[in-house]
Amino acid sequence: MYYIAQILIVILLFSIQTTWLGMFSIGGVTPDLALIWVVFCAVHYSRAVGIGSGIVIGILQDSLSGGLLGVNTLSKSFIGFFFSALKDKFFVEGVLPIAFFLAISSLFDGLIFYLSMNTVLEGEITTSFLYQSLPIYSFYNAVVGPVIFLVLNRTNNWLNSKIQDPYMKRAD
Repeated sequence: MYYIAQILIVILLFSIQTTWLGMFSIGGVTPDLALIWVVFCAVHYSRAVGIGSGIVIGILQDSLSGGLLGVNTLSKSFIGFFFSALKDKFFVEGVLPIAFFLAISSLFDGLIFYLSMNTVLEGEITTSFLYQSLPIYSFYNAVVGPVIFLVLNRTNNWLNSKIQDPYMKRAD
């Protein structure tokens, strides 16, 4: 039951990402709810869950995007690994640490995307992406992310009170 609820959360996030978030774009940029989910899993669960969520979300994004396969899988799995390792070294509670982690992960995600597209597709993306879209993307994720973290925390606390699952222990 716990896994079904987590799958439903991912489906809901992807549905919101693809339907409603376009109305709230700033300069053609929307927050990446999948990235926020991966950082949430990496910070709140074990390293295996953080990396696994990055791989699964990345594969889903790659298969649904119709673009270059593997870019999202690579960036999301690295983000899941990196923040799973960092959560033991930093206190990741509160708005500022979460916003900082999300801004850094957004920059990393955007750089992986930019370098992959320029390397494989030989300059399909202009360099204005680095200084126009990427800062907006990072800022937007850093602002929206803590609110989503709060909602996800409350949802997972509610799920944990209803369903006990020994495999999804929180990494506190």
